Amino acid sequence: MLGSLFAKTSLKPSALHLFQFNLQRGLHSRNKKAAEFLAQGFSAIKEVDRVMDKSEPNSRLLIPLLRKAKENFELALEADNSNAHARYWLSKLHLKYHVPGACKAIGAALLVEAADMGDAEAQYELGRRLRYEVSFLKIDIVIIFVLI
Repeated sequence: MLGSLFAKTSLKPSALHLFQFNLQRGLHSRNKKAAEFLAQGFSAIKEVDRVMDKSEPNSRLLIPLLRKAKENFELALEADNSNAHARYWLSKLHLKYHVPGACKAIGAALLVEAADMGDAEAQYELGRRLRYEVSFLKIDIVIIFVLI
């Protein structure tokens, strides 16, 4: 009796194969969650740009929107740390807008990281900023040589 039971179970192929498991499922859910946070942050930035035209850049009306955008971009990075686009938008938030707790050095570091990760917009922005700052550096050097 027991022998026939063991024979039946040993003849059945195993129902669990390695190929049945989707190993990318966790990665997909992280990307999806990060994309949701990016969309929410981007909509807050669009609202800031819309309101900024009608008010001052340091207006108190913009602070809640900027905090919301910053929080969403940080949550997108927590959900998926390899998201270059979230790094780019967070760097842009630090560099362009007057966000509470903004730091130009952090913004520059995030921009360089996003450019290194291959984000085309970040590479363009980094090149534009480097070209702009190098031109000022050349002007400063020329002024120093003229003064000497």
